[in-house]
Amino acid sequence: MARLYTKRQFYTKLTRRQREFLETVVDIYKETGESVSYRDVADRMGVSKWTAYDIIQELNRKGFLKVEYRLRPGPGRSEVRFIPKDASMERVGAKEKKNTVGMISEWIKERLHKYEKMEIAKAISTVSRKVEKEKHPLSIVLYTAMLFILFAKIFRIDIEKIVDLDNLMKSKVQAPVLLSFLAELMFTLAEKEESVLKELNLKEYTMLKFKTLQKKFRENLPLITLEEQKKVLNIIRETI
Repeated sequence: MARLYTKRQFYTKLTRRQREFLETVVDIYKETGESVSYRDVADRMGVSKWTAYDIIQELNRKGFLKVEYRLRPGPGRSEVRFIPKDASMERVGAKEKKNTVGMISEWIKERLHKYEKMEIAKAISTVSRKVEKEKHPLSIVLYTAMLFILFAKIFRIDIEKIVDLDNLMKSKVQAPVLLSFLAELMFTLAEKEESVLKELNLKEYTMLKFKTLQKKFRENLPLITLEEQKKVLNIIRETI
């Protein structure tokens, strides 16, 4: 049986930060099936493109990534992109089917912990921009779920006027239907409470912007698996 990795690749020590970046490169590669730009990684992790570039180059130097050059519009221009080697997939356990679903809970909770430390307006703006910029279906759904959780914190009373949220979350309504309903509820509430959002200094997020996020969520929810949808819904149930 052929070796999937070299000894140097397998035993090379990675810092916690480098491993996080490696896992992100692998996740994006698995979701898209295409080589990964350091800009994709920067958007996913919420860091600057320079930070992402430096750490990804270090991972490449250590032998975990392959480099691909893709032509971009314009004469003589190319973009450097990266593909995880077998060693990378092995290192982060990406060959296990349960990996993506198993990471959803940790992924959401880790980011929510960070956003909940911010002022609510800044948290909503930050997560909204994530939805706006994100290209990958699962990430779009995850960030939209986080946005709903943040909305529930400030508009819980208003939500309860529309629906009994506790009983709704305990119901056996199928995950795709319930996730769609929660998202529609949030975007409807955003329109209804536009004056409140402006008072929170969210003027940049006009109704046109929120409608763009709404459309993006609608288009991408069907693109993730039912298992992933159920996991996202369970996290919302546990959190709000």
